Amino acid sequence: MSKKKELSSKDKIIPVFKLLFPITAKKYPWFFPCEIFKIFIMVASTLLPVIVSPMIIEELITDRDIKTLVILAGILIGGECLISIIWEKLNNILQKYQQRLDNYFTMLAGQHSMELDFQLTEDKKALDQVEKAKTGMDWYSGGVYGITEQLAGFVANVFNVFGLVVIISMHAPLLLLLILVYVITMAFVTAKNNKIGMEAYKKLSKINRLFGYFGWNIVDFRYGKDIRLYDARNMMVDCWDRNSEKSNAHWKWQAETGMKYYLIGDVANIVRMIISYLYTGFLAIEGVFSVSVLVQMIQAADELNNKLGGLVFNAQEIAKRCNYAYEFVLFMEYPEAMEKGDRPVDKEIKEIEFRNVSFAYPGTERKILDNISIKIKAGEHLSIVGLNGAGKTTFIKLLCRLYDPASGEILVNGVNIKEYDYRQYMELFAPVFQDFKLFAFPFEENITLVDEEEDAADAASSQKVDNIIKLVNLTDMISKLEKGKKTIIFKYFDEAGIEPSGGEQQKIAIARALYKQSPVVILDEPTAALDPIAEYEIYRQFHTLVGDKTAFYISHRLSSCRFCDRIAVFSGGKIAEYGTHDELVNKPSGIYAEMYEAQAQYYRNVS
Repeated sequence: MSKKKELSSKDKIIPVFKLLFPITAKKYPWFFPCEIFKIFIMVASTLLPVIVSPMIIEELITDRDIKTLVILAGILIGGECLISIIWEKLNNILQKYQQRLDNYFTMLAGQHSMELDFQLTEDKKALDQVEKAKTGMDWYSGGVYGITEQLAGFVANVFNVFGLVVIISMHAPLLLLLILVYVITMAFVTAKNNKIGMEAYKKLSKINRLFGYFGWNIVDFRYGKDIRLYDARNMMVDCWDRNSEKSNAHWKWQAETGMKYYLIGDVANIVRMIISYLYTGFLAIEGVFSVSVLVQMIQAADELNNKLGGLVFNAQEIAKRCNYAYEFVLFMEYPEAMEKGDRPVDKEIKEIEFRNVSFAYPGTERKILDNISIKIKAGEHLSIVGLNGAGKTTFIKLLCRLYDPASGEILVNGVNIKEYDYRQYMELFAPVFQDFKLFAFPFEENITLVDEEEDAADAASSQKVDNIIKLVNLTDMISKLEKGKKTIIFKYFDEAGIEPSGGEQQKIAIARALYKQSPVVILDEPTAALDPIAEYEIYRQFHTLVGDKTAFYISHRLSSCRFCDRIAVFSGGKIAEYGTHDELVNKPSGIYAEMYEAQAQYYRNVS
């Protein structure tokens, strides 16, 4: 990510408003009108008792007219009851919006995470930014709801302050000076604590990621076998304890650093109250105003103090919360790691070429691939073999544009793949990586990756799934399940879910690749978890499964290479050998020949 000049807290407010508020207004158009109505309720709840209560007291100590008292009491009590009812109803509505907004922006963050260039998912800065975006929008800023609540409070307090200043200035204008001094003091205190909070927040993303990693892995049953069989419980708990201590120390530092400023605020409030009561009491004793006005001044002074403090607090909270939410803005605007073109992709692939391609993973200097050049014709089946770390999977990642070459270029139909529309280009490939993932969805949805409700009316799709299930030899297994291909995989959300074996999961992943109907199929160690018989069946049906599509096949089991047209042997980041199985297996002192012989001897009868 390019280095940008750090914006001030105030400068971050506009970008946050510009991004978050239009999204909110479009998704939930009644949210902001409810907040605006709440402003009027907040103003009314403050000024009504300040204006009406002294009128009741004045009536009690002068005329004591019952009718007037009843009317004034009715206005005060009835008004406050009505305000309270509306307030509760509005808060109930807005709290529902809060949950919806939190979920919606979490969904947007998740969606954007899935759209980020793949290489950013392995980049520390990007991962930290993801964490800052999540915590910034959730824990710290309160999201759109939290920011809007402070904005509504600010506007309401502006109106309240204006009304209270008018009332106080008519009888005790010096109170305004006292309150102003107090508010300035509290502004200083709040600013200091906000600065401490922001400093703590910037250090927290890594601590949170480590804390969450160890905390969640301890209770994640996917790690249960390894934790138990290798007695890793103490190690996991110790790591969790250490990171918990770091987290606790972090929060302790923040609390202790801010303590002195909270004490300053408390002392300032006590001094303000003492001076305020002495001043207004003196004016009442001297006959400057009546008892009813005294009550009004005390009440108005307290309210003005609260509202001015609230005004400053709201302003600083808006800046602080936007400062946190700005991390979400940065995340949503995170720069692309790869150049994207807009050239339409022709799904009829005639040739794929790697031309002098070299690659080292970002942040490292060791070349995983070094000056690779190779051409693959349409419909050709290429087997890629080599020792671990030879660059086989990296070769595939570059082809799929999960990364871009450090130098050289990759061409499809004679065009540099950087020029193609990225989404259209991704449609060309149906890979099964060795670290593929299945989801806690039904079997059918794991194959189609289309929501069942969307695909429910597509009978042709259902038949296509059945045919592919048969091709990968999953029919018998699925037919024994009560819900068949509608059975949920895993037990995360459904106790009736099934835990497929490693081999069954690989078959599902292969079925997913075949369903996609892409012109290029990539199988990266597709049979590693299969038993020899199941592996043989996959090999036997290799041409049926792949057909006339272009195929890349990575495997450590060299018997699979017989089913491919060409073999590329990777060694030290280069293509050390290239040819057919018969050519390479008979090459004297060849890498492939030695690897093949090393594996073949385990299958021969030893006398």
